[in-house]
Amino acid sequence: MIKATFLFQIAKIKENLLTFLLILTTAMVTIYIGLLHETLKESLTYLFLMWFFSFIIDLYALLRPTKDTFIVRQPKRESFYFLACFTLGLVFLFFRFSPSIDWQQLNKVVRLALMPLILFVFPIGLAIIMLLLKYKLRDLGFRLNGLILIIPIILISALVNRIVSPQSLTYDVLVAETGGILETLLTGIIVAGLSEEFFKAIGQTRLGAYLKNFGLGWFLTVFIWAFMHAPKWYSEDLNMTEAVLGSIRIIPIGLMWSYLTHRTKSILPSVIVHGTNFWGLQNF
Repeated sequence: MIKATFLFQIAKIKENLLTFLLILTTAMVTIYIGLLHETLKESLTYLFLMWFFSFIIDLYALLRPTKDTFIVRQPKRESFYFLACFTLGLVFLFFRFSPSIDWQQLNKVVRLALMPLILFVFPIGLAIIMLLLKYKLRDLGFRLNGLILIIPIILISALVNRIVSPQSLTYDVLVAETGGILETLLTGIIVAGLSEEFFKAIGQTRLGAYLKNFGLGWFLTVFIWAFMHAPKWYSEDLNMTEAVLGSIRIIPIGLMWSYLTHRTKSILPSVIVHGTNFWGLQNF
């Protein structure tokens, strides 16, 4: 099966060279970031680990194929809804984190008018739209498939991070910020994992169906997700270059999480893996 998995991945590259070139370009920029920050070892290890996890995911999917799929009834209309929700969320992030706008001094009426847009930062608005379109939770990826994959991904990530980049471990910081282990897990899984992986699952399935190219829809969705982090990062140190590079740097791990969703046809494994992302290997 190992040989079959390699052949499967090679075949997929040949089927979609555009997506492969986009991933390759992202990898090259990630290596450049490692050189820029004098963390080449960490960047190379990070990229290798993301590929290795994709290999494990493909191996599992070939051994345990599922008949489940993501239903997309109206690709064009639902892609529009996804992009509209992303845009509204971005508007809120701009006003909330733009250095040129003092959120606390903003007119109270304006702030009140902007607050509902937070529903599109955390994809509550997107979820409501999908439910109004008569999608069931199972249709949206809430299935128990592939949960076994979270074990090797979490364990290998933690071990490699401890060996290669122990200084980037974020566990202690997160526990200190949230107040305890349970609070850290709940915050990670619900606020980060569930909201972001649901957003990406809807995006990659709708854009992939609309473009008739899953690989391109997958990459574009992760690209959008990654750059939604840029306004906050820019507001923290007013360094646009680092905000952009930081967004590109998290694309590989975002691709891995979203690929896990695609191959298992469930968002739950990626929600848990994302929500327990304490190793911080992407932070170099």
